[in-house]
Amino acid sequence: MKVLVADDEPVSRQILEKTLTRLNYEVISAADGLTAWRILRGEDAPPLAILDWMMPGLDGVEVVKRLRLKDTGSYVFTILLTAKSETQDIVAGMEAGADDYLTKPFDKNELLARLQSGERILRLEENLQEKARLLETANQGLQRVNASMKHDLQAAARIQQTLLPNDIPQVPDLNIEWLYKPCDELAGDTLNVFPLDEKHLALYLLDVSGHGVSAALLSVTLSRILSLGAEDSNILRKKGETPGTYRISSPAEVADKLNRQFAIDIESGQYFTIIYGILNIETKEFTFVSAGHPNSILFKNGKPESFDNTGLPIGFSEEFQYEERTVRLNAGDRLFIYSDGINEAINPNQEQFTTERFVRSLTDDLEIPLNQSLSRAVEKVEQWAGEATLNDDISLLALELT
Repeated sequence: MKVLVADDEPVSRQILEKTLTRLNYEVISAADGLTAWRILRGEDAPPLAILDWMMPGLDGVEVVKRLRLKDTGSYVFTILLTAKSETQDIVAGMEAGADDYLTKPFDKNELLARLQSGERILRLEENLQEKARLLETANQGLQRVNASMKHDLQAAARIQQTLLPNDIPQVPDLNIEWLYKPCDELAGDTLNVFPLDEKHLALYLLDVSGHGVSAALLSVTLSRILSLGAEDSNILRKKGETPGTYRISSPAEVADKLNRQFAIDIESGQYFTIIYGILNIETKEFTFVSAGHPNSILFKNGKPESFDNTGLPIGFSEEFQYEERTVRLNAGDRLFIYSDGINEAINPNQEQFTTERFVRSLTDDLEIPLNQSLSRAVEKVEQWAGEATLNDDISLLALELT
């Protein structure tokens, strides 16, 4: 291993050189502090340095100070060679950054012990640097993976967004609005409104338990199932006996089929809640079924009504029979369907927003347009949460008969 010996006294320097050579060290010499500093700043600088305390130009302590203040690459273990033996002098040298000291005249065995101690420290330093390099390489790899995952999640979120209703069916005297706010890139909530035929609109809002990819995958699957697609016969309607005809499945039939198809995942505990309904465009009757979902809120003549018609979440019991409820919408009525990300939103005091606050919010905004009412409701939920992050997706679907 290379050792720098810096001493302005030729005899002392030569004794050190010969001693170190016999100890199998490769010796580099300097007769003053400036030369020692240039050597230590150069390429392939020796990792060990024995510096005389008193030297012209720069003394050993000043060389050590410069080493510690300026990043010279690899760590240099420094030993101050001094005739000083006062404790305060030794402390001053160590506080300047020296690693060890050796008093003149030195003992060969003591010198070897100091150097071996320095070598052990240098090996530890080298191991730490290697581990730091490996850690940095791993971190860079993780950053690339995270960036790729984030890109994939964002792409998946865009795909999920395409499953939301882009073209709301235009029905005379009927206003339909919705609002969707996921708490992460991917959401377990989803909703849709679409025609089943020229007289009936299907609409649903569902909420998969949990968050992240698994909840989003089930949400997307359910979006596909709860659509007419290219099939003539699916869960929403069945082929009739006459070619080209079909029968619309009732909301209770849809819930029953979903319940048989999607049993609760015992390992993950994953399930979903849903409100699925059919609006008769001509009669303005809305027939729906609720499976474990928060109760819908209907405003008639400015007064809120809540439908206590919640069955079990989908998949809890294969034998459970879902019941329908039908309401007739009149001019001025507003119907709100929502996910529990609203009423269960938590503020910094761990208090829930509650359904009661949500109803009051909607009541206060009955005179403004429906879409603004939804936006205002979500703003109030976010204000309630304050600095706390919303811990669940928020979905709202509303109908208004004008």
